[in-house]
Amino acid sequence: MEMRVQQVMRLLAAAVFASFAATLAVIPHFLQVEDAITIVLVTQGLNAAMMMFTAAIAHALLFGLPLFLLVRRKRSRVGIVACALGGFLVGATPFGILALLSMISGGKPTFSNDLPTEFGWTDYVRSVGLAGLSGLVGGVAFWATTRPSESNAKSWSIVSAAAALTCGIFILPIVVRDRSCHVIFTSARTEIFANLKVPADAWQKLEQKFADFGQAHELSLLRDEHTQEGRLMWRSLNLCNDAGVNIDVYDAPWLAYSRSPLADEGMTLSIYSQKPDADWRPLARQLLSEIGTT
Repeated sequence: MEMRVQQVMRLLAAAVFASFAATLAVIPHFLQVEDAITIVLVTQGLNAAMMMFTAAIAHALLFGLPLFLLVRRKRSRVGIVACALGGFLVGATPFGILALLSMISGGKPTFSNDLPTEFGWTDYVRSVGLAGLSGLVGGVAFWATTRPSESNAKSWSIVSAAAALTCGIFILPIVVRDRSCHVIFTSARTEIFANLKVPADAWQKLEQKFADFGQAHELSLLRDEHTQEGRLMWRSLNLCNDAGVNIDVYDAPWLAYSRSPLADEGMTLSIYSQKPDADWRPLARQLLSEIGTT
């Protein structure tokens, strides 16, 4: 009985380590460190790791373990190649199906004008390949963890390490978090949401206006952007203060790459009040007036 429990716990621990390895493999693609490491970047990394690990462990438990047990019924030993290929399938197949369904509208794939674009299909293949690659890495980690061991102490130490790792992944984002005014709480009220018709080449002027406006009104400025293979995907500017006013501008050049009709709507301006008594109207009026001269 004890041996049976140990085997089950060892498989669950292997699923944890496989999920963690898959997370480590894919997270650099989403989190690019080009500037100085700040609490914002650390918080984003921890939260991204937690979400990716959650998705990975769900894949491992729902698809990976049943596939492994099925193969093991046919073969006495499941080698590294079988685990790697199985991991690739587990990572790529569910994501590929969901991504393909999200491309379908009216019974056929569409990105713009009911026609698939080259960028859309290229991005789809790249994304599915990345998901499969992370699954492959997880499969290798699963194989390494499930290798036979004659020592009971070693088996239980692996189980203990997996439990500690899981706790750490879910606890760290709670303990280490950005407590600045730039964090928008779910309770924040959206006071203004509008589209800005600002030319893309005027972003630097807009950024300077935000910097000057923030300095003049004692607002903290946060710049953020994401690039992929040398192309700018999105960028944002955020002004806030401890009184509860939060002003955010978001630009998404990736919409133009995919020829989405939303690209014509321009940048988005959002103003939030995070506290009931936040006096956001004077700041909003003055900022909108200055943006109008950009």
